[in-house]
Formats: sequence, structure tokens, C-alpha cells
Amino acid sequence: MKKVIYIAVIGAIAIFGLQGLWIGNMYRAYVSQAVETVEKAMSTSIGKEIAFRRHSSPYKDPKHPKVLYKAAEDMTLEERSRLKGDTLDLDLLTRQNIGSNLSEVIVQFDQDGFIKKGKYILLPKLDSIFSQEMKRANIAVDYCILLYDKDTTTIINNIGTLPADEQQVETTCLFPIGTKGSQFIQVKADVSLSPFLREMLFILIVSVLLMMMVLGCVVYLVILVRKKDKQFKQREASVNGTVHDLKAPLNSVITLMSYLRKKLPDTSLQKMVENATAQTRNLVNDIEALLITARRDKQKIILQKTETDLLQLIECARESISIQYVGKPHKITLESDFDEVKLMLDPLYVTNIIRNLLENALKYSNEGVSVIIKVRKEKNKVVLSVEDNGWGIERKYQKKIFTQFFQVPRKQVVHQHGYGVGLAYTKYIMEAHGGSISVDSELGKGSAFICKFPLE
Repeated sequence: MKKVIYIAVIGAIAIFGLQGLWIGNMYRAYVSQAVETVEKAMSTSIGKEIAFRRHSSPYKDPKHPKVLYKAAEDMTLEERSRLKGDTLDLDLLTRQNIGSNLSEVIVQFDQDGFIKKGKYILLPKLDSIFSQEMKRANIAVDYCILLYDKDTTTIINNIGTLPADEQQVETTCLFPIGTKGSQFIQVKADVSLSPFLREMLFILIVSVLLMMMVLGCVVYLVILVRKKDKQFKQREASVNGTVHDLKAPLNSVITLMSYLRKKLPDTSLQKMVENATAQTRNLVNDIEALLITARRDKQKIILQKTETDLLQLIECARESISIQYVGKPHKITLESDFDEVKLMLDPLYVTNIIRNLLENALKYSNEGVSVIIKVRKEKNKVVLSVEDNGWGIERKYQKKIFTQFFQVPRKQVVHQHGYGVGLAYTKYIMEAHGGSISVDSELGKGSAFICKFPLE
């Protein structure tokens, strides 16, 4: 039971951990998206700021040349011969981070022209334009715009609501001012966790509530299972004790019947008492099988092995079953290549195994069933098989029939015979002897149970 509780607690911790990991990944994606938005806003703001310098006083220059661009492959030879401006390799400029497209490259050449004339970027105007772009993008963060010199280590100027030396914030890429790399712009932004938490608040509340419900259900089920387990153990102890106590009076009945059989003068009465004694002895064996199977996980069986002839045990079991099922027409045949098969085994338990297999063959068959018991040697083992032409077992149930208390569903039988103990008991006893049991069966064609005993 403690293992179940530990597993539940570990499962809850794992779910909380996965939830935290998911939230962490979502937050990193949120921050990355925010930084990307800030970078786009700054790129747009730089373009608008230079447009302002180009067309506004005091930087308006009527002699400022117009920039015209045309792809080289679209130009005629005459146009190329008249070309007095520069040709641009856009791919090369892009790799040098001068700009990502033609318009940005043209802006950078404009920046070169302004810097050459000593007309540098206006941080206050850039700040104003950037603020408007941030509002348009619907993102509110504290930021600081930094203007670096060519070595990107010395801050020439800065503007914004954050200190220039703030460390615990997000930073954008460096935006070059001009193609010469003489100045760079960078933005530091404090991406707050609060908006993210507000967006995730509903999901977090629902997740916590669901987790609390799951944990509550687990705790309730654990308490209920522990209570039921305690009741089951008490009932199991009571039933086992009651069943065990039944053996004593039954053994007394067997002793009394044996005594009466000797005293009765009438042969027919002696036969009746003998049959009743056999039935009672079978009942004692069934009780023993039930107790052994129920206690197999708690109490290891102790075998009383002696050198015993397996064929004699088969005869004993066959005689007992024939008496028990005297009212049902049947035929039990023994086929063996040997007159005797000596093995080290517990005669009581092995007799019960054989009797149980014969009883199953008679119970789960129609009248006139034929049962064949075969004994042979196979390498270092003795193989005992009990074959019948009864109802058979479907393949899907053949692995389950050796499970405790499992019974094969049978539609043609109104009353379900047995209690699902015999084959589990048989498997347990065979394994205790170092052997094994298996089944080969087909529905409607009978079954064959194969027991393999080791030759010690």
C-alpha cells in the first residue's frame, strides 16, 4: 500500500514538474516574441528617424541626391554605360548585417551621407518614434536605447526609462548606423512577467484545481483501498480458519466410516460406506488445495518427497474418480511403456494433481467421455498427459486457466462447475516439484494437460 502512495506522490510531483516545464517554455517563447517585436519596432523607427532628418529642418538638404535603384539584369547596355552611381551586391551587404533588404541598405547609405556631414542620429526623436511603434505593436515594456561607438563597448549616449547599466533585462541585436560600422543602436527591454501571468492565469487556475481534484481522488481511493484491504485480510483469515477447522471433523467422519465399514455385515452397505468415505476424502483434499492455493504467497509449501511409483498414484486417482463419478458414463485408459516409473515426489500432492486433472476431464465434458492417461520419458523428464474429448478451451483463455479463481466462461453450462482453484493448485505443486504444466486444447475437440516431472 505504501508503494501505491509513493507512486501517486511521485506522479503528482512529475505532473507539477511537467506543468512548470511547459510554463517555462511558454514564458521563453513569450520573451522571444517580445524581443522580436521590439527589434522590428526599432528597425522601423530607425528608418522613420532618418526620413525625418532628410525632410525636416535643420537637416533638410535640397541638394541631397535622389536614390534610384534598378536590378542589373533589367538594365540595357546604354543604361550601364551612363551609370555614374555605385552598384550594390545585396547578398554581400546582407551577410555583413548592413541590411536585410534593399530599402534597409539604402537607409544605411543615407546614414553614411549624414554621418559624413556630421549629422548624427537624433536619439530623442528616435525615442519618440520608437515609443509610438511600441504602442502600435501593443507591447508595454520599460526600455533603454543605447548608442555605441564602433567597438560596441563604449556607450556614446542613451535614452529611456531603464538605467543604461541594467543587467537583468533582455537585449536586442545591434543595429549598425551606416555601412562603415562607426555607430550601433541597441535596445534593453524589461519584459515583465505580469502580462504573461495574466494571460496564463486561467490555465494555471484550472490546472491547479484539476491537480487538486486528482490528488483528492487518489487520497480517497488509497484510504478506501486500505480499508477494504483490512476488511479483506480479516475476512480471509476468518474463512481460512473456518475452512481449516472443517478438516478435523471430516477426518473424524472418515475414521468413523472406516470403522463402520469393517463392522457392517452387508456387502452393499459396505460399498455405500466406502463410496461416502471416498467422497469425504475428496472433500478434504479440496479443502487442502484451497488452503494451499490461498496461502501460496505467504507460506511456502513443504513437500514430503519419497521414491514413489507414478503409475500406482495414477491407479489410485483413477479409482477415486471412478467412485466419485459412478453416475456419469465415462472411460479412463492408462497407456504406458513401463511397468513402473519411480520418481522422488510427494505422493499425496501428486495424487491430488492427477485426480484434479481427471475430475476436470469428466466435469467439462458430455456423458460417454473418453480420457486417456499417457506416461512416457522425454530426455531427463517424465511426461504425464491427461487427454480427453470433452468441450475444450478457447485459445484466448488457455493462459488464464492456471490463474487463481479464474473460470472459463461456458454458454452451454447452466451451472458453472468448480471454483477456479484446481489448476492454480496443480501449477503450484508442479513448480514446487521443479516441473511444469501446460495445455493443448481446441474448442469442441477436447483438451490435453501435460505435466513434466524432472528425473532427479
